Amino acid sequence: MEKNYVVYAFIWFIGLQIATAQITPFSAIWNFEGSDNGSSSSGLVNASSVSYSGVNKLAVNPYTSGYVNLGVNVQNWSTTICNQTEYVQFSVQPTGTATITLTTLSFAFTRSAQGPQQLTVRSSVDGYSSDLSSQGVTDNYQVASISLNGSGFSNQSSAVTFRIYACNPSAGGGTLKLDEIRMNATALPVTLLSFTAKPEGDRVQLAWTTLTERDAKQFIVERSYDLGEYITVGEVDANGTTNERQYYGLTDLNPRPGSNYYRLSQLDLDGTIHSYKIISAIVRGNEPVVAVYPNPASPDRIHIRLWNVDDAAVRLLAITGQVVDGRLERKAGEADLIFDQPLPTGLYWLEVQTNGERQVVNVIIR
Repeated sequence: MEKNYVVYAFIWFIGLQIATAQITPFSAIWNFEGSDNGSSSSGLVNASSVSYSGVNKLAVNPYTSGYVNLGVNVQNWSTTICNQTEYVQFSVQPTGTATITLTTLSFAFTRSAQGPQQLTVRSSVDGYSSDLSSQGVTDNYQVASISLNGSGFSNQSSAVTFRIYACNPSAGGGTLKLDEIRMNATALPVTLLSFTAKPEGDRVQLAWTTLTERDAKQFIVERSYDLGEYITVGEVDANGTTNERQYYGLTDLNPRPGSNYYRLSQLDLDGTIHSYKIISAIVRGNEPVVAVYPNPASPDRIHIRLWNVDDAAVRLLAITGQVVDGRLERKAGEADLIFDQPLPTGLYWLEVQTNGERQVVNVIIR
């Protein structure tokens, strides 16, 4: 009977303190220069394309002379209803773990002689239930400038969507003309993307990933048994300033059985310390553990964690099922599988059998 060993890891957030990171001003712009696509000046934020509900762009010449260069012509507004069912829609979406704070929304608008005479703007922050702006439309270009206040526009981690409604045209073919939609805002990159703790027998493997770093000198991991007093588990050098994802790891060799709490902090070059979330792992030292680290592994040596399975039979298999010859060197709680000739890169299966039970671990050789 085959059975996989199960390691029970209980990891949860106890708290979260966002580090002070660089706030980046940005603009999202829809200028309708022959396209409905939006653009963002920040890689932390995506701007959607403009979409249309209940209405459509003018079939012939949808983009004509606008407030600046070209603008878009939107037609088929109902002549009998004015109930916010017809609209032009666009969004901004933060990427990764960034948050955004929106400050202003502006756009130019006018109408054809038979176009809509009333315009209203609403947003997703309150389910499109209240007006951000409502005003009449003339046949000369006007510029709407709307201040975006309130908590719904601050520190948002999900998309914020706006709708421009119009109504009361004198004819269905009348058009609303829009141009130069612009949203001003700031983006805050949250440095930490993940922080995890995984028990492995009498040890805990700690790993964290950053999305961005600003003047980071070092990361410090601390452990507590009661969320009161902390002691340092280890320190890892940071990568200074980078906008590329970075991966870090550390092993706690001395956790105690039961709950262990871990706090991660970032030390900046100027001495500033930012503390992140606290996580927890429960160590059960009597459980069997089979793990490979690092993974991807070296072509010359695979390091194996063998906790409470010291008598296990170990072998490595190529994806063809062929056994790969190697020399197993054991020591308490772990072993090294050593090869006389470097292994070709690729995927392998590490098979561990003990007490009639079999576990297979995928190993990547690079």
